[in-house]
Amino acid sequence: MRRLLKKREGFTLIELMIVVAIIGILAAIAIPAFIGYLTRSKTSEATSNLKNLFTAAAGYYSNENWETRGVVAAGTTAATSQCTVAAATSTNTPTNGKTAIDWTLEPASFVDLGFTIADPVYYQYVINGSTDGCGRAPNTALYSFQAIGDLDGDGATSLYEISAGSSPSNELRRAPGIYRQNELE
Repeated sequence: MRRLLKKREGFTLIELMIVVAIIGILAAIAIPAFIGYLTRSKTSEATSNLKNLFTAAAGYYSNENWETRGVVAAGTTAATSQCTVAAATSTNTPTNGKTAIDWTLEPASFVDLGFTIADPVYYQYVINGSTDGCGRAPNTALYSFQAIGDLDGDGATSLYEISAGSSPSNELRRAPGIYRQNELE
C-alpha cells in the first residue's frame, strides 16, 4: 500500500520547460504572421472606398446637373453633364487607429458626389487633379482618387490611387488597376 501512495504521476520540470519552449517558438512564428494578416485586412478599406469614390464620381459625371455651382438653373433650356468636382481632402489625419469622419464638415466635393462612409476609417481620402465645372471634353485626364494611410503609426504612409479620365465617348473611365505605394509600410 505504501508503494502505491509513494508513486505519483506527473510532469517533471524538464518536461514542462520543453513544452513552454515549444509554445514560445510557435508564438514567435505566429505573432508576426498574424500582425501581417491584420495589416492586410486594413488595406481592404482603401481599395473598397476608392472604388466607391470612383463610382460616385462616374455617376456625377454622367448625370444632368441643373443647379449646382454655376450650372444652368432648373427651368432653363438645357442641363449640363460631364461635370467634375473640385479637388478636396478629407479632414481626418491618417493614424494607426480608426477615425470617425463627420461628413457634414468635409469639403463640398465629397458631399456633391454623395460619398460618405458611415464607419470610422484608417485612411484619409483625397480627390486630386480636378476642377469644379461641367462640359468636360472627351479623352481627358480628370481625377486621381487617393487613400493615404499610416497603419502602424510610424509616420511612414501608404498610398492607394485610382486615376480616371473621360473616354472617347465622353464617359468617366478609370485606369485598370489600383496603384499601390508602400502598401504595408
